[in-house]
Amino acid sequence: MMGMALVAVIWDFDGVLVFTPHEEAWKRAAEKYGASIDHSFYVKYVSGKPRYEGAHNILQLTGLYEKHGATTNEAREKLLREFAEFKNNIVNEMFDRGEYTVNDGAIEFLLSIRELGIPSALASASKNAPLLAAKVKVGGLRLIDLFEVNSSGKAPTKKEVFRLAMRELKGKYPQIKAFFVVEDAPAGVMAAKELGAFVLGYERETILKEADIRFEDFRELSPKVLFELAEEGSPNVPVSISRV
Repeated sequence: MMGMALVAVIWDFDGVLVFTPHEEAWKRAAEKYGASIDHSFYVKYVSGKPRYEGAHNILQLTGLYEKHGATTNEAREKLLREFAEFKNNIVNEMFDRGEYTVNDGAIEFLLSIRELGIPSALASASKNAPLLAAKVKVGGLRLIDLFEVNSSGKAPTKKEVFRLAMRELKGKYPQIKAFFVVEDAPAGVMAAKELGAFVLGYERETILKEADIRFEDFRELSPKVLFELAEEGSPNVPVSISRV
């Protein structure tokens, strides 16, 4: 069925498919190191970004590099790695305690497009996403098994994670004409738009003005909207294999 795929969907993970405690873990880590971050800070500087980029933004913008005496590049790099690993340990312990919630609406939409032969890619900035997706059960399958491609955490920026997902999907399904990215973070929306993809903006917490389709509940979406948008043509430069 997938062989006839003309469109493909690229999924963010945290805040879209599964509500994870990343924000709380970053807040706890920052507090332990002597700083405080709020929700707006998290959305703007951490959400949707690779681990080290988010960690650097916290250390840089809250003055923690200076507070911990990290004045040389070597010292800053050491603090960055320690801080990022500390947060990672916190969030993994939270995962082990089951402190996450599966977004049933998103899973239902994923299953509905899968039945129509539309392939999907898991493309989170986080390397933790596939590990948690392997723990989540959907029927008799693991959530990770519902994706034809997984590029999560395999590139230094969210844009490159998306680009890699596009490249791998296109390699498997050369007839793909349009890519759709499901995102809940402004940084992810912009990264997808820069690559010429359509963006399905999930506005559970954040307004995503740049998204092509904006919605608050996955029940508002229908798989046919993907084909309709693809037929209308993207407002961006169309994605081609050379650009990907």
